[in-house]
Amino acid sequence: MFSKQADSLRLQLLRWLLFPLLLLLLVNAWFSNRAAVATANLAFDRLLMASAEAIAEDVDVKDGDIVVDLPYAALQLLESNLQERIFYRVVAPNGKTLTGYDDLPLPKELPSPADESVIYSARYREETIHLVALNKQIYGTGPTAPVVIIVAETGEARYALSHQILIDGLTRQAVLIVAAALLVWLGLIRGLRPLGQLQTSVAGRAPADLSPIDPLGVQTEVRPLIHALNQHMGRIERLLSSRQRLITDASHQMRTPLSEMRTQIEYSLRQNQPELSHATLIDVHADIDRLARLLSQMLLQARSDPDVLPDQRSAAVNLSELARATALDYVPAARKKSIDLNLDDPGGPVFVLGNGLLLRELIANLIDNAIAYGHSGGTVTVRVTHDRTAVLEIEDDGPGIALSERERVFDRFYRAPGLVVAGSGLGLSIVRDICLAHRARIELNTPSTGLGLGVRVHLQAVHAAPAGPVPTAT
Repeated sequence: MFSKQADSLRLQLLRWLLFPLLLLLLVNAWFSNRAAVATANLAFDRLLMASAEAIAEDVDVKDGDIVVDLPYAALQLLESNLQERIFYRVVAPNGKTLTGYDDLPLPKELPSPADESVIYSARYREETIHLVALNKQIYGTGPTAPVVIIVAETGEARYALSHQILIDGLTRQAVLIVAAALLVWLGLIRGLRPLGQLQTSVAGRAPADLSPIDPLGVQTEVRPLIHALNQHMGRIERLLSSRQRLITDASHQMRTPLSEMRTQIEYSLRQNQPELSHATLIDVHADIDRLARLLSQMLLQARSDPDVLPDQRSAAVNLSELARATALDYVPAARKKSIDLNLDDPGGPVFVLGNGLLLRELIANLIDNAIAYGHSGGTVTVRVTHDRTAVLEIEDDGPGIALSERERVFDRFYRAPGLVVAGSGLGLSIVRDICLAHRARIELNTPSTGLGLGVRVHLQAVHAAPAGPVPTAT
């Protein structure tokens, strides 16, 4: 049924939970890295802006010249424990560097008076630096253009800050995932505990205990499996009960014929008379035929057990065609007793729902009984009609069955008193079991002629084509 052995349910659930969480952790790490870089850039860009503003406050005009008194606090804002380098440059309105690094790059577009500052990055001395350019309007000098203050730094500090933010975030998330995995594992252990208890309960059962498993102690998702197991064990229990009845009945019914044959053979051997031996062989041969018929009927009885048959496959069966084919098989037996075997054909198919092989055995047992107990030169009629149900009727003109005996003849091995025809008492019992298994109703009555016995079986009719050919004798 399964191509390979399944893994542990706990491991499967953990994999389905943890792998998506780890994938989400990777996606979140990418977004967290972007957020960490943006946060670090924002923080250090504000520090650069604060340094530029501190420098701008100490830019003044003295005697018509622009003077820059660089405050130490302006650059101290950017100091850190890392080996980070800080650069600055103050550019006069005429483009001349007043102080600082003369080669520090200007922005591609200088900030306009309306835009007092601009933040940008550039390559400087073979590394990337982050810069802020700030305008300050100076009055009292010739040119009207503002002074541009530029403050820059290398990125070690902001890289370290973004990295720290990312690591702290991922560490917290990893701790949460590990804690979630532990909680899920503990939850699985607790949640699967009823299954362990169920396993212990089933393993501790007696070998012959096929009683239903109580599904109330397990989770709702497992109960359909328990119900399916209970149905399967119910089928096994019915099958074993049917086989046990078969063994008991076979033991009871075969013991006497075998003992009789053994006695006849031993007596013939002691007498040492050819004529007696020949007669004994004839009797034993007849007994073997009866025993074979008995075994065949008992096997059929086990197969048609109403407790077992509902678990077998059913299909649409053409009852009229099945009755015709079965009646043709008994024409030679009817001719031996000069019995007129008639078939009243309904003129079209009559479909019923059931097991074709067992329905054939039902018809065969009824025809066989009608021929066996019917008078020589008499009549046996097989009729199929269709009204609200499909009806099978078989009538004979034999001795019939008394009203007081018509219920008991369906019991196993029961034979009405006064019968001279040999039999096992299983024929009508088999018919009854097949009817019960097909939810059919069987009636015994007296034909309109007042002689013999009429058997009427009402079956569930369906409107469908048959699933296969008419079953034949096996």
